[in-house]
Amino acid sequence: MESGKILKVWNLDLQILSAKAQNVQAIAHTLNKAIQSEQLDTEYITDVVNIMAEFAIDIVNKANEIEVEQ
Repeated sequence: MESGKILKVWNLDLQILSAKAQNVQAIAHTLNKAIQSEQLDTEYITDVVNIMAEFAIDIVNKANEIEVEQ
């Protein structure tokens, strides 16, 4: 594969990682605001944290893919 194509794929991979990280950040911010309102139950908080964990796992897996490709 020529270097230009490799850079485009790598750039896309980084954009995907960035988007997933922004999702985690947005969910964390929203969860923090909701917790401050003291209107959430433990089950809801657990569900949201699990969603954040899934994004984090996706980020780690994608980062490992990028590292292996290099």
